[in-house]
Amino acid sequence: MGFFDLKAICAICEKEAGLSRQKIADKNSICSSCFKAAGFNIGMAHKPVKQMSVEDVHSAIEAKNTNNDELSSFNPTKKIGTFLEFDDTQKKWLILTGILGKRDKSKVYNYSDIVDFELLEDGESVTQGGLGRALVGGALFGGAGAVVGGVTGKRKNKEICNSLKVKVTLRDINNPVVYISFLSVATKKDSFTYKTFYNSAHECLSVLQLICDMQEASVNNSGNINVTGSAADEIKKFKNLLDEGILTQDEFDTKKKELLGL
Repeated sequence: MGFFDLKAICAICEKEAGLSRQKIADKNSICSSCFKAAGFNIGMAHKPVKQMSVEDVHSAIEAKNTNNDELSSFNPTKKIGTFLEFDDTQKKWLILTGILGKRDKSKVYNYSDIVDFELLEDGESVTQGGLGRALVGGALFGGAGAVVGGVTGKRKNKEICNSLKVKVTLRDINNPVVYISFLSVATKKDSFTYKTFYNSAHECLSVLQLICDMQEASVNNSGNINVTGSAADEIKKFKNLLDEGILTQDEFDTKKKELLGL
């Protein structure tokens, strides 16, 4: 059957796929409705649609439906500008979309999905944190949201910032990294705009670190301890070796992921 045959059948809904259909694996096609229902887009990075099997598409549609249900029940208890929302009751969070910060197209993540995170300024890492480590180069925020202490990190003395975003590593093999963009246009560092977004980015880091700390405390209190001690304790030991210069950052990261079962 030719690709432009109007009578081609969608491998998902088994209806006529039409001219706007998309090819998937095993010479199958899916219609535009199923393509949209699965939340696909042409620029998908982790796995092109044309490489997906029928089972992959069904799983994507199921995941999209589940996410829609989670969005409908999502009740934010904390919001950071037009960038992030947290539902501390359900231990879930999401990244807002668009200039106005809407959540209708957002993906809902669990607190337990977070592994690592870092602030990237013009592509360079400024601040890092996550499971088994302290927030390096940043400062936690007080109850009123004000920065406690100064922020140092690896910032270079540049007058203009072109990009400011937080990279979050997730416990998801199909979608292991997400980015939270705070600035994407050239902005003077002495401007009110830059300072506002920079503070929002660090508030984001502080909340993510608190979430990671709570997850570690929960694991330690649940009794999930192996014969050599908790993973968190072991990670702290290797962190001390890193601080003493005995281990490299790559060696520490590898060992940490091994202990966390990633």
